[in-house]
Amino acid sequence: MQSSNAYSCGYRIAALRFTAIIAGCAFLGVGSALASTPNVVLVFADDMGFGDVSAYNADSKIQTPSLDALARGGIRLTDAHSASAVCTPSRYALLTGRYAWRTALKNGVLGGFSKPLIEEGRLTVAHLFRQSGYATGCFGKWHLGMDWDRPSRGDEEYGMRNNWEGVDFAKRIRNGPLSNGFDRFYGISASLDMPPYVFIEDDHVVDLPTSRLKHEDKGGRPGPASPGWKHKHVTGTIIDKAIEFVGDNRTNPFFAYIPLNSPHTPHAPSDAFVGASGLDIYGDFMVEVDYHVGRLVQAIDGLGLKYNTLLIVTSDNGPETNMFSRLQNSGHDSSGALLGAKRDNWEGGHRVPFIARWPGMIDEGSANSDPVCLVDLFATFADILGKSFPEEAGPDSVSFFPILKGESGAYRADHGIIHHSSLGAFAIRRGDWKLLLHAGSGGNNYGPQANSRRAAAYKGTLENRLFDTGERQLYNLRLDLGEAQNLAAERPEIVLELTDLARQYILDGRSTPGSPQEFVSDEWEQIDWAN
Repeated sequence: MQSSNAYSCGYRIAALRFTAIIAGCAFLGVGSALASTPNVVLVFADDMGFGDVSAYNADSKIQTPSLDALARGGIRLTDAHSASAVCTPSRYALLTGRYAWRTALKNGVLGGFSKPLIEEGRLTVAHLFRQSGYATGCFGKWHLGMDWDRPSRGDEEYGMRNNWEGVDFAKRIRNGPLSNGFDRFYGISASLDMPPYVFIEDDHVVDLPTSRLKHEDKGGRPGPASPGWKHKHVTGTIIDKAIEFVGDNRTNPFFAYIPLNSPHTPHAPSDAFVGASGLDIYGDFMVEVDYHVGRLVQAIDGLGLKYNTLLIVTSDNGPETNMFSRLQNSGHDSSGALLGAKRDNWEGGHRVPFIARWPGMIDEGSANSDPVCLVDLFATFADILGKSFPEEAGPDSVSFFPILKGESGAYRADHGIIHHSSLGAFAIRRGDWKLLLHAGSGGNNYGPQANSRRAAAYKGTLENRLFDTGERQLYNLRLDLGEAQNLAAERPEIVLELTDLARQYILDGRSTPGSPQEFVSDEWEQIDWAN
C-alpha cells in the first residue's frame, strides 16, 4: 500500500509541475495544427521486454498506465523487431539504417571507452532531421563509442570496456553524438553498468571523476565516477534534459532521441519507486520508465505540441535473462510468452514493443501485425520528411510509414529482415517464415533448467558462429509464435530460399535495391553456403 501511494504521489507531483506549463502556454496556441512534417520524439528503452508493457501482455504483473494510454492514442505494432539482440548494434542500425554486423563489430557490444563505431561520413537519422531544419538532441545512453582524449597507443579493440588508462577527462570528447548529427547531447557513454560513471554534456564531462565505483557498490563494473554519483538519478535526469530541450524548441521543429539506461541492469529505480510494482526491483524500474514516459507526454501536450509530434516508444532488444527467475517466482513473463531473451535469435531476443502516436495521422487505438524492423526507422523518417538520401546511406532500411498511416500489406512484401544474436549468429525472417541458420538460441547458453520451454543449448564456437552446419531451425511464426515446431526437415525448399536470400543480403553489403556496398568481411567470404 505504501508503495502504491508513492507511485500515485509521483504522478500528482508531475501533474502539478505541468499545470504551470499548460497555463503558461495556453494562450500561445503553439503547434495546435497538424503538421505534414512533425516534431519527432523517439524513446528507446533499454532491455524492455515484449511482455513488460501491460498493453502487450494481458497477464503482466507490471502495470504501465502511461504506455497503455499512449497505445490507446496511437498504434501498437505487434511484430516489431530490434535490429540485434543486444544494444550497441541495435543503436547503430537505428541511427544509420545499416546492420551493424557490416562493421567491425561482429558480436557483443562496445564499452564506455570504446572507439567510435559509426564511420566518419556515415549519414544518420539526426543528419536527415538537421538537413531539414530541425533542432536535434540526444539524451541518454549513447553506447556507440567516442574518442576520449588519451595518448595514442595504436589500434584499440572495439570491445574495450574498462581501460581508462591515460584518459584526460577534462578534455573535449570527439566523435560522439555531436559528430553524428546532434546539436545537443546529455547522457552517459555506455550502459549503466559500464564506466565511466559520469554525465557528458555535448562533448565534455559535467563533473570530473574523483572516485572509483567498486563492485561492492552494486553498480556494475568498477571504474571512475563523478562525486556523489548515484545510478538511481540517471533516468530522471535524462528525462529532465529531454523535456528542457522540447520546451526550448517548442516554436521550431525538433528531433529528440532518448535512449534510456533503463530498465537495463543495474536495476536502480529512484527512491519513490522502490516497491511501486509490488513485484521486484526490476518491476519497480519498469514502473519508473512508464512514469517518465508520462512526463514526456504531459510536456508535449502541455506545450500544445500534441498534434504535430510523432512520439515513438520502443526497445533495443528483449529482456535480460533474470526474467526466468522472475517468471518462476511471480508468474511475470518479460518476454510475453515468446521463446528466449536478450542475446537470442529466438523471438524473445528481439521482438519488442513499438508504440507510436501522431494524432490526425495515426489512428487512435490501432494495431498492426506486419513484421517491421527498427533498422527501417532511417527510411521511415526520410519518408516522413519527404527527403531522398544517397544510395550508399541506409542500405538496409525500408520505410514503414504506410503502416503507421494504416496501410497494411505493402511493407516488406518481398523483403527480409536479418536477425543477429550476441554471438554473431544469423537468422532471417520473411513473411510468416523465420529461418535460424544455427542450432539453439544463437546467444544465451541455456542449460536444461534455464528455460522450461526449450532445453537446447547453442553449441556454436566463434569460428563457426556465422552459419552452424548442424541443426537449422525453420518456424512458421503465424502458426507457431512460440517456435516449438522446427519445420526445416519438412520444408527444405524454404530453407534453401531463405538461405540464398541471407547470402545475397550479406555479400551485397545491402538488403535494398542498389549498387553493392563495401563492408568489413572477415570470414564471410569463406562460408560454405551449400551446407
